[in-house]
Amino acid sequence: MRTAFETIVDRGRVALRSRSFCKDKHQAEPLFDAEVALIRSSNFEATLVQMVEYGDQLRERNLNFHVIGSGGSSVILYVLGMSEVNPVLHDTHFQRFWQTSGGEPPILQLVADSFGKPNFGEIALPSCVSAHPMTPLEAIPNRVESQVEAIGTIKLDQATLASLQAGDTEGVFQFHSERARWFLSQIRPTNIEALACVTALEQISHSFPEIAISYLEQYAKIVTARCVAGRRPSAEDIGTLPILFQELLMGKLRRMVKLSWNETYPFVRAAAKGQVDNQHNLWKAAVEAMKDHCPEDHEPLLRKIVESSRWAVCRAHHVANALTGYKAAYCRTHHRIEFQRVRNQITESAEQGDNGG
Repeated sequence: MRTAFETIVDRGRVALRSRSFCKDKHQAEPLFDAEVALIRSSNFEATLVQMVEYGDQLRERNLNFHVIGSGGSSVILYVLGMSEVNPVLHDTHFQRFWQTSGGEPPILQLVADSFGKPNFGEIALPSCVSAHPMTPLEAIPNRVESQVEAIGTIKLDQATLASLQAGDTEGVFQFHSERARWFLSQIRPTNIEALACVTALEQISHSFPEIAISYLEQYAKIVTARCVAGRRPSAEDIGTLPILFQELLMGKLRRMVKLSWNETYPFVRAAAKGQVDNQHNLWKAAVEAMKDHCPEDHEPLLRKIVESSRWAVCRAHHVANALTGYKAAYCRTHHRIEFQRVRNQITESAEQGDNGG
């Protein structure tokens, strides 16, 4: 008799064959197998089962939801339709979710469209899930999609990108504020990854405005150099290439410093808390490993990686936000009347809830 975990894995394998990855599907299969193996080796089978069962209950009650946070890096959650973040296309690392700093089970974060649906809070919440109602702006694209039959598949198009680049984002989730509009004008995004940079910069700028400005200055130099040289920045360009995401830092620590996945996330987390210096247990090993890459300035470069960790954020989380924001911008661009009608409906519902209605 198959266990609940094995049944979920079977569901995932079936979904894997039909889910779109936008790149060669064979890239997804080994990632799926590796994630299953990591969950088993960490004894987190019950955690995954609870997560998926909770999602199934939300679907049974016709509650739209999606994963936010580091859970967006999971291949399994993507193929089962709980996450909107394509881990192959967006190059996220499921290890960022499953390998917690203390070895405890991870917490899956998700949001659900619960406006006018009081049964959201009636579903028993497992300890490994943190569920929250969508904000009014976050719920708009879901509602518009459900009301406009002709909307079809939302894809990147020039009209929507032009509206984002121009800051025409009034009422658009994640890109509504004046600060976000300014970052859009500076980055001028042409893909979801660039939009994720905008949401990350907006978050970082509240606590580290100088870091956000420095990032934009470096970003402009990199773009100019890339156009002049006709090449993409390499991993060795870390001294000048801006870093925003913990996953990028973890990847560089694996390639350049030869740390394992088990070591990279605790290292980045410790650095974010200011706990990594030349007395840290991994510092000497990291310095030695980096000598092959940078024989002359390996220690200053490692310090730059550590300093970057202080303000790096989760890529999977910001890709999830960027996807929702893009869908909202798409709906506002192509279905403006429906967008405004849904926005008014949700705003009224939220106000009634605030007033005890």
